[in-house]
Parts: sequence; structure tokens; C-alpha cells
Amino acid sequence: MDKRLYFILVLSILSLTNCCGLYTTAGLKKTAVQRALLKEYFLCVCITEGFKDQQIGENDISQAVYFDILRYSPEAIQELKDYAKTFIETLKPSPIVDLDNKKAIILSSIEKYKSKELDRFIKSMDKYLVND
Repeated sequence: MDKRLYFILVLSILSLTNCCGLYTTAGLKKTAVQRALLKEYFLCVCITEGFKDQQIGENDISQAVYFDILRYSPEAIQELKDYAKTFIETLKPSPIVDLDNKKAIILSSIEKYKSKELDRFIKSMDKYLVND
């Protein structure tokens, strides 16, 4: 298996393990927990979109798991996916010749994941939270 694909699969498994193991049913109802999950979903979409040519989305169920545990309306999920796709599309290839014009997809996605801009975007999605 290609090392990059292996790395991405391990990252996905770790994210799912953390996501599914840390939250109880009651905990999933908390807004802060939902924001954290939506932020993780953003990272998941970035990786899937960034490596589309390797068909990660067809071999990984992470997005489906997040969709099942997120308590946001489908509009929020689509808005977040569009946001992540746009972000990935704006990534520029490395100007360093030795790097074959490749993009730093995971590095850039992690930096965006940690950004205040993403935090503001995630918070703006509160209007789409579904109450039980």
C-alpha cells in the first residue's frame, strides 16, 4: 500500500477512534462537542478532497460516521463541505522544484483546522444545530 494512503487511513482511524470513544450519547448533545465534531469533519473532508485521485472517499467511511453523529441540518453539512472544497482548491503547489509542484494538503489542512477563521466559521454553523 502506498505510504501516503496508509498514513491517511491511519489518521482517519485515529480520528474516528477519538471521536466515537470520547463522547457519550448525552455528551453529543452539547454544542461544544458538536462544534468539535464539525471541525473534525472539516479536516476529514479536506483530506478526502485533497486526495480525490486516490479515492479515499470510496474506501473510507469517516464522512458517513460524522454525518450520523453530527446534529446539524444537511444544509450545514453541505456548507462545510463547500468551505473545505474551496479551501483545498486554493492550495498552491510548492514552488520548490524538488517537490514536483505537489501541494502540502495535510499540513495546510491541519493549519486551517487550528485557525481562528475556522473556529468562527464553525461557530456560525450553530444556527443549523438540530434540537431533539
